Amino acid sequence: MGTNPSPEKGTLHSESSQQQSTLVVEQPHKLEGLLDTIMLLDKISDRMGEDRSGDLGGAGAGPAGTGATAQAGQSARDQAIAAIPAERLIRKQIAKHIEKEVKTLRKEVRRATHRASRPGTAHHLNDLYARIRRLNSLLATMLGASYDVAKRLFIRVFIDKQPIL
Repeated sequence: MGTNPSPEKGTLHSESSQQQSTLVVEQPHKLEGLLDTIMLLDKISDRMGEDRSGDLGGAGAGPAGTGATAQAGQSARDQAIAAIPAERLIRKQIAKHIEKEVKTLRKEVRRATHRASRPGTAHHLNDLYARIRRLNSLLATMLGASYDVAKRLFIRVFIDKQPIL
């Protein structure tokens, strides 16, 4: 009784195995469709790129005095990179910026310790102390870093306005 499967289950199993064996799925020719799409995109970009004399607008125009001194085609970022100060000043500005950020993080640590009973405060304090340690280690490595490294960090912080860490 318990060993014989019901006839319904047996027929269901045999029907599903027959359906699985008779189904044939063909994959579409993906590469041909992909190549056609790429060709279409290339044609569209060629058409759009031909006419560059359209509306130039006034959004990109700067003050009247900078047009004579700046070379044509240079962005504000390129001009700022070209006007980077000497190595000693770069290191001094980066150190000052890092010390200022460490000072603000320490203030935030003091504020966070006053609300120590709130959930998640310990995790937040741990993150703050980790950032302080990373900034202090960066400040220590800046002393022995090459000029190129200092220059890249200067561009990242002061020209691109990105965070240090």
